[in-house]
Amino acid sequence: MKYSIIIILSVFIVACHTSSNTTTNTKQINKGEEEFNAYLERKKSKFKNKAIPNFTVLGIDGKEYSLADMKGKIVLLNFWFTACKPCIIEIPSLNELQNKYKEQNVVVLSVSTDPQSVATATAEAKKMNYLVGYNGKSFADKLEVTSYPTTFLIDTKGFIKEVFIGASSFDATQTYTEIKPHIEQLLQK
Repeated sequence: MKYSIIIILSVFIVACHTSSNTTTNTKQINKGEEEFNAYLERKKSKFKNKAIPNFTVLGIDGKEYSLADMKGKIVLLNFWFTACKPCIIEIPSLNELQNKYKEQNVVVLSVSTDPQSVATATAEAKKMNYLVGYNGKSFADKLEVTSYPTTFLIDTKGFIKEVFIGASSFDATQTYTEIKPHIEQLLQK
């Protein structure tokens, strides 16, 4: 009986201590998430409503694409690389956005940091139906892209209106539903 009480008390003390640690860990995780989200918001606000510098990107189709050639169009400029799983997961959403808006003066330009052969193989395997550039690391660096995928929504005058950093919950349809209202808003103007 005496040992039973000691065992029960020991289990109770360990359970209380574990519960206390779980609460502390949850608070630390929440604080970390809040700090990271604040960092992302600061990074986004640095670019929003600023003119994007002119750029020229080599496409896997052998053509050059520049912002100057896209003036008057809404541009969804996406940075990615093949080994980035969230980048690959969002490809169907970018295909859908291209399909929905291609007749409405919207251009999806996806710039890979990979070499041409890798970007081309991925674009073909994943059936990317939008413009794909390659070797875009130096361009991504100019825009301080450090998380992938990162997507800039650029208005018809060349100003960045939205920045989407990272994948949307690792869900292909989420990217579409997150970006679509912002494109719709620009089309209204």
